[in-house]
Amino acid sequence: MDARGKYALVAVPAPLQEPLTYAVPEALAGRLQAGMRVLVPLGRRRVTGVVVGFQRESPVAGVKEVSEALDDEVLFDRAFLDLCRWAADYYVASLGEMLATALPPLLRTESRVVAAFAADPESFHGDLDREVLDALRKRGPLTPAALGRLFPRRGVKSALDRLAAAGAVTLGERLRGHVREARRRKAARPERAAETAVPGAAPVLTREQQRVLGSMEARLRDGGFETLLLHGVTGSGKTEVYLQAMERVRSRGLQSLVLVPEIALTPQLLDRLEARFPGDVAVLHSRLTGAERWRQWWRIAQGLARVVVGARSAVFAPARALGLIVVDEEHDYSYKQEEGVRYHGRDLAVVRGRIVGCPVILGSATPSVESYHNARSGRYRMLELTERVEARPMPAVEIVDLKSRPGQAAGEKLFSEPLLRALRENHEQGLQSLIFLNRRGFASFLQCWACGFVVQCPRCSISLTYHLGRHSAFCHHCDFRQRKPDACPGCGNLSLSEVGAGTERVEHELRRLLPKARIGRMDRDTTGPRGAQERIFRSWEKGELDILVGTQMVAKGHDVGGVTLVGVILADSSLNLPDFRAVEKTFQIISQVAGRAGRALRPGRVIVQTLVPGHYCFGPARGHDYPAFFATETEFRRELGYPPFQHLVHLRIDGADGDKVARSARDLARDLRRREAREPVEILGPAPAPIARLRNRYRWQILLKGANRPALLAAARRAVALMPRGRAARIHVDVDPYNML
Repeated sequence: MDARGKYALVAVPAPLQEPLTYAVPEALAGRLQAGMRVLVPLGRRRVTGVVVGFQRESPVAGVKEVSEALDDEVLFDRAFLDLCRWAADYYVASLGEMLATALPPLLRTESRVVAAFAADPESFHGDLDREVLDALRKRGPLTPAALGRLFPRRGVKSALDRLAAAGAVTLGERLRGHVREARRRKAARPERAAETAVPGAAPVLTREQQRVLGSMEARLRDGGFETLLLHGVTGSGKTEVYLQAMERVRSRGLQSLVLVPEIALTPQLLDRLEARFPGDVAVLHSRLTGAERWRQWWRIAQGLARVVVGARSAVFAPARALGLIVVDEEHDYSYKQEEGVRYHGRDLAVVRGRIVGCPVILGSATPSVESYHNARSGRYRMLELTERVEARPMPAVEIVDLKSRPGQAAGEKLFSEPLLRALRENHEQGLQSLIFLNRRGFASFLQCWACGFVVQCPRCSISLTYHLGRHSAFCHHCDFRQRKPDACPGCGNLSLSEVGAGTERVEHELRRLLPKARIGRMDRDTTGPRGAQERIFRSWEKGELDILVGTQMVAKGHDVGGVTLVGVILADSSLNLPDFRAVEKTFQIISQVAGRAGRALRPGRVIVQTLVPGHYCFGPARGHDYPAFFATETEFRRELGYPPFQHLVHLRIDGADGDKVARSARDLARDLRRREAREPVEILGPAPAPIARLRNRYRWQILLKGANRPALLAAARRAVALMPRGRAARIHVDVDPYNML
């Protein structure tokens, strides 16, 4: 028997605190290694797990054997496994759950897969055969069940049997052969871009960019872990600093990982990366098909791409020779995973840099309070870019008080006179304008003016948002939809009115006020189809749109020289959310969207409409003064005991029966208080969640607060252990929460 031991420790995708023990069969002795995927029995089924270690003895008798090794070589190196172990421990999850979160879907399959290979036309016995094969080629390996859902009641099993007999597909519980086939094709047909493209020349750096790059030169050359906070105003050239840092790392034969908040919203960054590193860029994000994501994943794992760019899940990219990690717009809360294991991509990027021993650059014009605090306290090193490239001025910001305009304050008019006048002038001069409102739809809700009835979601405790284009009201949480009622469901009167405004209504009003303007809209409603986001942005970039209306999508990563005016419709709409970060998020989004103006030769202008012009976030926003905002915000955080001065863990208890959920939450809070009486952990609640019912599940919450992070995490683990197993209620743990709705 191999020196590694007779028994393998296997992490499986289940909420088990420890890996399971399986006997290593004789056929796998000496071949099985930590970091390989295996097929193992679990109850009545067989699942994919990852070998994380070995031992000579089994803690119990009669353990089952590993069914099969799914890899010919180690898939995950030690650093990757260490990252997943750290994340599982910190985010109060099992290692199996963390590995399942980290892996692409096609590498965590739990049942038979069907992969398509070269096909002879004679293998087709009908249209269904061809359709099945086309689906497999486009989507990558699929389970028979998934194919059955694609082609219901059409004899998929018989088609698969015919195709398998002809050698056109392979059926099995492994992806190994598909991996080998992908490598063979890669070797035979290199990337077209690598054959033809020529790397783009780097522009001349400004004096500030040279200083910043010079200060990190030794770290880029010699390696070693350090977190660098690059605080640069919008338009100061942070991206070029990233690119030149990546060039230095690439010259050493190492890989760079670049995280962005939402990959589909940053086509310009991809353009620059692919121009600078032709044929050497891999992209990972959720909008790729399973097959596309799988191919990119393997390119990275095999070292065929030395630049990796992706959204938060790309922090788990299988890059084995990392020399640099960049987190662009590090403040953005899109880096926080809100389902399953609730990890934070930025924080895991810092941990991964420490594990592999490489520098991590966190970049932002409006850093998170936590990151700026870490830099001020010496935990991170601060690097600053205080001026825009080519000495372009920052845009002038004007705050418009809607209280002095009664009609606008009541929502009767969306555009103040200064903003409407500026829009008309900009359009007459052939310049572009950007209008921001972080709320989609036509009206916020439908309300009867006779009896006050509000149309609500039957599954969630929130009102429905009215969308004019589809003549329907939608729930933006569970996707419930209903046609707009002709009469009030409460009293029967024909007095149901649209209240509030969203981006659809803003677009509608602009078309009425500026009929000759070419107007586009970028929000979740218009960017649903694959490629729609990039098409809208390309039109905007080319000057084919005069005005672009959008939600927070328009505030991220866009650099369009023709934009000289930015209008913020209702800047304080997010200030009163039940979230201690509400003011920080408001300041950041205003500053970011304002930074889209005046990035070329013409100066920019920003008009911010608000009902509370005296709020402390607007003064620093007007002056582009992040340190002033940070100073005021941290005073409140310190007084209230919120991060970065204390840490939080959010516990949510939910279930289908409201009474049982409430009782479970009260019992859990009581038991925690008994056990944590001597611990430095404050227990707040329980209380109904702000959205008390979501997708027909009732929700209660408990908040754990404390300055001692280990004690806080220990309390969270005790909460999980104290929660009774069963269907009446279940617990969700969110360490360092960003959304407590």
